[in-house]
Amino acid sequence: MNRREFVSTAATGIAALPSLSLGASTELANTDPASIRAHFPRLANEVFLNAAGGTPLGKFAEGGMEKYLTLIREGPAGGTRDYFDQVLDELAAKFGGLIGAGAHEIGFVECTKRGEQIALDGVSDRLIDGGNVVSNDLHFSGSLHNLEGIRRAGSDVRIVKSEGFRVPLERMAEQIDDNTALVTVSLMSNINGHIEPIEELAALAHRRGALLFADIIQAAGCIPIDVKAMGIDIAACSSYKWLFGIHGAGFLFVDEAHQGKTIPDLMFPGRGIRNYAPFRVVPDAEQTTIGFRAPSTASRYQPGHVNYLGYTAAYEGLKFIEELGIDEIQAHAVRLNGVLLEQLDHSKYDIMSTHVDQSPILTLAARDFESIRDRLRASECTVGIGGDKWDQIRISPAIYNSEDDMWALVSVLNT
Repeated sequence: MNRREFVSTAATGIAALPSLSLGASTELANTDPASIRAHFPRLANEVFLNAAGGTPLGKFAEGGMEKYLTLIREGPAGGTRDYFDQVLDELAAKFGGLIGAGAHEIGFVECTKRGEQIALDGVSDRLIDGGNVVSNDLHFSGSLHNLEGIRRAGSDVRIVKSEGFRVPLERMAEQIDDNTALVTVSLMSNINGHIEPIEELAALAHRRGALLFADIIQAAGCIPIDVKAMGIDIAACSSYKWLFGIHGAGFLFVDEAHQGKTIPDLMFPGRGIRNYAPFRVVPDAEQTTIGFRAPSTASRYQPGHVNYLGYTAAYEGLKFIEELGIDEIQAHAVRLNGVLLEQLDHSKYDIMSTHVDQSPILTLAARDFESIRDRLRASECTVGIGGDKWDQIRISPAIYNSEDDMWALVSVLNT
């Protein structure tokens, strides 16, 4: 089948995108695929197929950041203060809506690992008393580094090894016992897009009295998530990947049942009130000498001020996702990977991905890795290329990619 024949018989995918009405701040007026691509200037310079490593900055996100920069540079003229207030008022609810949580269950953290560390700190007493943490080797490598450090410090940390780039549920069940304090996994693996059977895993954890943390950085914004239905207790992600934000602005979910209890406050944002003269003429009889009112939402886990510039970008990214629809975003990426798989020379590659029908991440193991690595680096195609991490090629198209992008990559891979 040649390219023309394949395209004519492929599903319409991106051509059937819903109407966009994101407002003046994003300036997305057209609904055709080219209009979506036009809001990502980087696409004019390369075939960018590495959303799992971070999406290009969209003009809509840049517009949000420019409004915040104008506010702090020039003051609240021209509605910039109103815009910033709107971001702060709506941001938690928008992210909560994306993952099936309430706004009061969403806090802001600088990165995914910070959220995971909040979960680990929350069970620290149990670890000291002989409890354990269970994970697997498809979890984020930075998290595995942290967990290995905790193990070397004396805690019981159990890392289940994958089998054929899958983690059998029964292997996890063998390691989860009555002393397990936390099960921590990536909902979607950054290595090969493996999707955890999260509902079953959460049920296993809960039956043993453990909490479940999910790293959702590779899932939020590209596949449907319902943290309540999935049984997730705590989750976190950064915004610079599928949420179209930038580094340093991430999200934390803590189920309301655990806030300040199972996951205690280890840092208290806000201000201490000096409840005595001369700071107060009439001290408050109901407050201690240094008064304090703790937040009653997941904001209780924030250190104080956060990366407001980054959150304006994330806010616009969430609006972009909301208008397009998460099902459409997922289906488009999966379909594009199907285009590649249909035309790939399978004699040169092994497929390492386990969920090609659901995940936008497609990982190939090249039988001549060094040769294809060099060809990719010399081409205009940007994908995730292994090295000291793993000897695979990770392809992750997003809503801004086209079939032409996949054909460009195929021509490099099959050479």
